[in-house]
Amino acid sequence: MLRKNVVVERPEGTKIYRQRGCRYVYHVTGKEYKKDKQYVVESRVCVGKMIDEKNMNPNDNFYICYEIVDGEDEILPRHSDAVQIGAPLLLSSIMDDLKITELLESIHGTEEMNLIRDIVSYMIIRETSTMQHFGDYSWGHYVQAIKAWDDSRISEFFKNDIDYAQIETFIVKWNEIQPEHSDIYISYDSTNMNTTSEGIDMAEFGHAKDDPEVEQVNISYAVNHKNSTPLFYEMYPGSIIDNSQCTHMVERAREYGYKNIGLILDRGYFSIKNIRYFDSKGYDFLMMVKVNSELVAEKIKENSLPLMTAKAKYFLPDHEVYAVTKTGTIGDDLLVRYFHIYYDNVRAGQEKNEYLKQLEVKENHVKKRIEEKIRRKEDMTSYEKLFKLKYDNNGYLQSYKRNEKKIQEELDKLGFFVIITSKEMTAGEALDIYRKRDSVEKIFRMLKTGLEYDTFRVHSQSSLESKTYVLFIAGIVRNYLYQGLRTVAAKEKNKKNYTVPAAISELEKITVVKNSKDKYIRRYGLTAKQKKIFSQFNLSESDLNRVVNELNL
Repeated sequence: MLRKNVVVERPEGTKIYRQRGCRYVYHVTGKEYKKDKQYVVESRVCVGKMIDEKNMNPNDNFYICYEIVDGEDEILPRHSDAVQIGAPLLLSSIMDDLKITELLESIHGTEEMNLIRDIVSYMIIRETSTMQHFGDYSWGHYVQAIKAWDDSRISEFFKNDIDYAQIETFIVKWNEIQPEHSDIYISYDSTNMNTTSEGIDMAEFGHAKDDPEVEQVNISYAVNHKNSTPLFYEMYPGSIIDNSQCTHMVERAREYGYKNIGLILDRGYFSIKNIRYFDSKGYDFLMMVKVNSELVAEKIKENSLPLMTAKAKYFLPDHEVYAVTKTGTIGDDLLVRYFHIYYDNVRAGQEKNEYLKQLEVKENHVKKRIEEKIRRKEDMTSYEKLFKLKYDNNGYLQSYKRNEKKIQEELDKLGFFVIITSKEMTAGEALDIYRKRDSVEKIFRMLKTGLEYDTFRVHSQSSLESKTYVLFIAGIVRNYLYQGLRTVAAKEKNKKNYTVPAAISELEKITVVKNSKDKYIRRYGLTAKQKKIFSQFNLSESDLNRVVNELNL
């Protein structure tokens, strides 16, 4: 295809042949002497068309025949001759529908709004937060930023062009336009990410889930329980434990206008301090509790027999577990709480088998330590819970036997889990609410795997805050896409073909190409699957044609 907007100097040794009033440039690829005819026959390939006595427009063959070292003579077009438009159009439309486009433009202006939208689309389509390949992406995809941005310029944008006030303004306005502000359950959780960058002020040693030898930054999310929409987030230093940060994060919900709030929290946030704080603010809570906690151990023991004997009246068919609800108080608190005790007999069997296997491994470790004859009491504290250890007069480990009573107590707890609620509800209702809490965990999985944000790849605090902000927006958009695709999958009874990666892959096939008149055209219509995806998000072929017209301006 002839590249009319690229001008290069005609290479030496090429030949010009006239055809229909045009002068075409040919590169000689080889010569062969014909003995019978006694002359040389050349093999030639057309590499472009002359535009004056010196310069030419190259075609695709030109780049095959010649290695361009100095690109100063080239004026590169904005896009490739083939541009993928399906997935960027869908994601751009979602941002319009969610009013994210409107918010970004009011805060950052049109130019930076378009850049942020392009970065969000890039992150979701390429499943990465690494900006290194953004230039390649924008060359072959429909983007709305007028300027050509590469990774170094985006790094400068993150570092210098987004400030904390803009980020907070977006979050405030984003929560203002949410349809629900009363009687809302908010799922809350946090995670940490390791970093070795020296320029990140929040990086500190803490309770790392991955590598305790590396500094970390903590990040927490609040998510609407009903539709998994991310509402707001907060980053804080790695040394601050999640439990103590909880009250500060939750207070922001009231600042953003939410009333009659219920909080859905995991085991790590259970504390008397947090519960008293929630009570003082009038927040309802639904909280998973560790089965080893003294607060619930007795209640499990009291109710274990009817649940373990699988009495039909305790069975919850929607969840395939047995459950009972009891009332009680927490600590010296006089307020009535609702203890929902569950028993999963299938999980219990799996956990017991795994527990006994690990017990065997630990027992073999103890045997080896006896054979070594050098193990003292202070080296064996981790085994004292499950084994009765005997030491000789010099303090060395001499023998052992299993602590059968303690082991049985641990086995009896397996398969049980407990949820405490401040509000009266059935065990089934409590579990319905809690099991939707995994929306926060899915957000973190999406950040770390779907967007590769397990590594920051930034070297300053300002860049970290800006990039996390854009990723927060990407999380909102991807969740909306995910929820819509779930609806399509349910209608079609086909989960496999309507996951986010599968849908993106299908829409990436929608490509426009340049014709002989240097205009982008669509060569194919939409497939049935593409139509179903577009229809779910109120898009049609007319929207694609609009994009084609934009590219041809």
